[in-house]
Amino acid sequence: MNYKKLSKIGIGALLSSLPLFAIDAQMGKDVINSKCTACHVGNLDTGLSRISDQRKTPEGWYMTVKRMQREHGLSITRDEESNVIKYLSDYQGLTPDEIKPYSYVLDKTPNVQEEGKDDLLTEMCVRCHSEARIGLQRRTANEWNSLVNYHVAQFPSFEVQAQARDRDWFGVAQNEVVPYLEENFGKDKAKFDKYKKSVKNYELPKKWITYGHTPILGDFTAVLTLIKSTDESYAMLMDYTYASGQEYKARGIAVVYGGSELRASFTVNGVKYRQILHLDPKTNSFEGRMFESLHPENGSTLVGKAKDSKETTLLAVYPKAVKAGEKATLSIVGTNLSGNVKLPSTLKVLSTIKHTDNEIVLDVIADKNVKTFDGSIQIGAKTFKNSLAVYDKVDYIKVTPDYAISRIGGDEGKDKILKEYATFEAIGYLNGKDGEKGTADDIELGVIPATWHLEAYDERAVEDKDLNYVGQIDNKTGKFTPNISGPNEKRKLMTNNAGNISVVATYKDGNVELSEKSHMIVTVPKFVNPPIN
Repeated sequence: MNYKKLSKIGIGALLSSLPLFAIDAQMGKDVINSKCTACHVGNLDTGLSRISDQRKTPEGWYMTVKRMQREHGLSITRDEESNVIKYLSDYQGLTPDEIKPYSYVLDKTPNVQEEGKDDLLTEMCVRCHSEARIGLQRRTANEWNSLVNYHVAQFPSFEVQAQARDRDWFGVAQNEVVPYLEENFGKDKAKFDKYKKSVKNYELPKKWITYGHTPILGDFTAVLTLIKSTDESYAMLMDYTYASGQEYKARGIAVVYGGSELRASFTVNGVKYRQILHLDPKTNSFEGRMFESLHPENGSTLVGKAKDSKETTLLAVYPKAVKAGEKATLSIVGTNLSGNVKLPSTLKVLSTIKHTDNEIVLDVIADKNVKTFDGSIQIGAKTFKNSLAVYDKVDYIKVTPDYAISRIGGDEGKDKILKEYATFEAIGYLNGKDGEKGTADDIELGVIPATWHLEAYDERAVEDKDLNYVGQIDNKTGKFTPNISGPNEKRKLMTNNAGNISVVATYKDGNVELSEKSHMIVTVPKFVNPPIN
């Protein structure tokens, strides 16, 4: 992510702009009861046909409202649209537990490979949808059945596309899929009502201590501040510092849906960003991601905790490991870190740079003669086991992601068909006490500096000369930049600049050279990018 320092924006000025973005859930209810009842029977208090039988994420309700406008002529203003989505997400949303298994699709996490948990859904639904698209909604049995009928009416050719000529697709969908969906993803209104009751009096903390990681740029510590305006609308301020010492500021607008789903937007150096945070009111913590709006593959993972928590917690220690005989600047991030710090015996503290309730920064040196596998950190009376490693050598490396997708596209700034980049990192590992690679006791050492190059993945890739056309990888950072889209008259049959590639990381540890590969498909542009794929 290409962060640049933002010019300072006064909080007063920021807050003064908030009314332009204020959202009112109750006004959304009024819009639904006045405009949606032209087609839907009833009202929200007693039950509105179709609408009251579903629960969705903010993104899910956004897609529904847009479909009503596109396919059924719903006429509402942009403000009304925002208010409607706010109301539906607040009163017919999902719980944190329901969202967590599928949060990767909301976070735009790149290169996620779904597991294909159920053969029935894989055969019937996942040919077109992600598993998350199904899992991030709740419907009554009647509503799931209506959705089956909608597919047949709206996409009559999809039975053939789903290879259904040899079976009764519609019968299977109604008699097998619908009962499965109702059992596993039924509306369960009582569950959501119970959750809403539990957070009714929840007051969102103003300040959050945050740890993040950005490929290439590395680890950072941040303070996230949320200043409430109206009806869960906030000014968002985030000040963060990377391990390299680079300091950055972000200023933007955030909305919290259902008390636990935060969506923020801000601009850095002319580039628009989104922030997706999944809050847990029980623990006053969050997980999530921030990313470029046009290039969601470029982003940072985030975890956070209420800054003033009285609980001694550890969000992160970075770097994760220190090599024997070497110096390092160690950052410990968490809450209530006021007690004395005890590091593994193989580490000596040279100086304390910083020690606050939320961050401890130490200059340390590792003993050059002592070999160890892992170590614990003690802060006050609390011990955090296996939170830091001191090592004498790297036993093996892995490349993350182990499977990646990149997409060719147009020239940046000139073409709306955007490229999709891919960024790789090399992670070092120790074999652990059993001395065996790839076992449960192996210890992760974090990101290590590697050099990068590309290879053809298989014989076909060699034959098609994929390496000549797909794009280039930065040999120092591991960022792959795909080529422009074709067709390419230099290629056989004028095919596009797609290809099947191995991404190779090489790390030298003394006289030992370690190497590992990742598989990358460079494919065609994504022409449709809905909020939930």
